[in-house]
Amino acid sequence: KYFYLVAILLLPSIFTFGQNLSEFKTILTECGMTFEKPSGFDESKIVENADMNYEYALKYPDKDFIIRYAVRPITYKFYANSEVKNELEGQKGFRNSQYEIIFKTVMLNLTGGIEYKYTVFDTEAVKSEFNADWGVTTFVDLNPNGEFGKGYKYCMIVAIHKRDIADAYYFYLSNTKDQFMDNVDPLFHSLKFE
Repeated sequence: KYFYLVAILLLPSIFTFGQNLSEFKTILTECGMTFEKPSGFDESKIVENADMNYEYALKYPDKDFIIRYAVRPITYKFYANSEVKNELEGQKGFRNSQYEIIFKTVMLNLTGGIEYKYTVFDTEAVKSEFNADWGVTTFVDLNPNGEFGKGYKYCMIVAIHKRDIADAYYFYLSNTKDQFMDNVDPLFHSLKFE
């Protein structure tokens, strides 16, 4: 199981760094997701790191607050080749049953091994708001020695899962808790399942 968790978190052979909006939307289309970029936000540079790869990021132009998006497909609508198809299809059972364990692993990677309490979303609410089968959120202190959170102190993690489709993660990063949820609000439903 450990090998699967590491492979799912990093997926280095499928995604490349430095995604722009067009490239990000292509990834989402291939795995059955949609993204609406809220107005007033700028693209943020992708930071290569060993803790958690991600495919796209936005920032406020005048605030110390960013969001990073990570998408981990379970299946694609179209496969580049049979090797990619076999790799993903072989993990489908694990991915459809262990999404909460994968979420916890992401949290531990970003906090330097500290587990925080988290809240699982109501099933009807997560279906209505994200068209997902499961979702969860937590608020953590980032590992000060980690690569992912370098330059930031706090992170709110939101994860959503849809059976046979994908897992997706939102990472909201800031150095202050002041007005944190006000900053989250316009970004909260920007990424969802079709």
